[in-house]
Amino acid sequence: MDEVGVGLFNRDMIRSIKERWHDGGIGVIYVRFRIGNAASESALQHFESGEPRLFWRQRLEWDYYYLFYRKPQDEPIDKLTGKLAERLIEGLRKAWAKGGDEYEGGKGFDASIGVATAFPPATGRSSEAVIYRMLLDAMEQTTLLDSEDTARDKEIDESSHDSVVKPQLAAASETERKRSPLWLQSKTVRIGELAVPFPSVSARARVSEVAYLFDTNAKAQGAVIIDQGRPIGILMKEKLHQMLAGQFGLPLYWNRPVERIMNNQPLIVDEQLPVEQVSQLAMARDFSQLYDVVLITKDGRMAGAASIRSILECITTLRTEAARGANPLTGLPGNEEIQLELRRRIGQGAPFAVIYADLDYFKWYNDCFGFGLGDDLIRYLAEILREKQSLLGSEGDFIGHIGGDDFIAVTNANVAERLCQALIKRFDDGIKPFYGGIEVTTVEDRHGNLIEQKGVTLSLSLMIWDGMVPLTSEEIPRLAAKLKKQAKAMKGSVYVKDQIKGMQHGEDRQ
Repeated sequence: MDEVGVGLFNRDMIRSIKERWHDGGIGVIYVRFRIGNAASESALQHFESGEPRLFWRQRLEWDYYYLFYRKPQDEPIDKLTGKLAERLIEGLRKAWAKGGDEYEGGKGFDASIGVATAFPPATGRSSEAVIYRMLLDAMEQTTLLDSEDTARDKEIDESSHDSVVKPQLAAASETERKRSPLWLQSKTVRIGELAVPFPSVSARARVSEVAYLFDTNAKAQGAVIIDQGRPIGILMKEKLHQMLAGQFGLPLYWNRPVERIMNNQPLIVDEQLPVEQVSQLAMARDFSQLYDVVLITKDGRMAGAASIRSILECITTLRTEAARGANPLTGLPGNEEIQLELRRRIGQGAPFAVIYADLDYFKWYNDCFGFGLGDDLIRYLAEILREKQSLLGSEGDFIGHIGGDDFIAVTNANVAERLCQALIKRFDDGIKPFYGGIEVTTVEDRHGNLIEQKGVTLSLSLMIWDGMVPLTSEEIPRLAAKLKKQAKAMKGSVYVKDQIKGMQHGEDRQ
């Protein structure tokens, strides 16, 4: 196998891709682990060593990127990348099975895996934009591989997938959610919004010209080196001063072209990349470049730059705003964010589904087992909502905490019923430990009446909108309240569906 390159979105990576994608494109496999573990890393190393078409790789904390090329006699790149992903998945499953003792039979291992492909761009579109889109697609179109549920997930996937890896957005783990909260998806800020003008010079400019630019502009942090409108490097003021301050600095560098001493691998990102992702890329750079500005392009041409300070301030502001409206018990967005999300969905005019989740006999549970365990039960419901929506949901899904034991989930209409079924099964399978070994046969309703019931159950109200009938965000809770009343009148964990199509409303009980 040829030497495998490393780095992400630098000049060498772009050049290496351009050298290979004319034989039918390139493919990328993106892997994100919830937690690091020796078994997974060993499986990845084995995978890397056995793939002759692997030509580029990069690791950012627990995120891994693998790039592959196609040989002329190979099958199409999408099928080739899909088969490579299957091989990687199989290797991870075997590694988890062997390393199961560390995590109770493999429980706790999981990975989000996504694939994407790219081809040489048509006239008018930059190679950088195409490559960036490929990487972003792989990150967005991920499916969750869980060591505990792989057999069941495989059965679900095979019945509904046309490709090897279904495009899904895998939810982050608890650690990842703290770094990139789920509700920030509705408030995504693109790095282009932080772009500000930055001094630029031609690649043919002399070092002396750049030094004069810095001397006459005290606020300039550095300069971007431009070639035909495209950024190819950067020279920071501090770096230049260090070079010129040496014993032979002036005679050695003063009359040289600036491209000879510039950093030719700056961080260059497209204006549409989310600020959160740019922050991760920026902080993964070598320490010597850690505080260099990030160069921002539009259609491959220089659009401006963003300092590390402005990026971190933006993230801090977003998280502060989100935390202000979040429920303190679960960390999920509260009613203000919920209303914003519903209005946004309605404004898009595309079909979507709303699921209201509510616990039955929760007051009885609080009275019998105490508020502390009651809070634990609410957190449990929040966690299974995250877990199942990450597995079965899609990009842009939303989970909110209305208050108490009431939650809301917004997802695509075509997966909503399957999501409800999975939530009910997961809830019923995991509720018994909350009774502390006590066999529950009866509960009390809100009026103090004894009811034959094995404990707390889950009621789901599912409303599907076709995107056509007039609807407001204020109507959704009212319609869901009717379904909630019907669901609570039924025994056990259930979901009740109301499909709104045109002017006809039909209710189904499941």
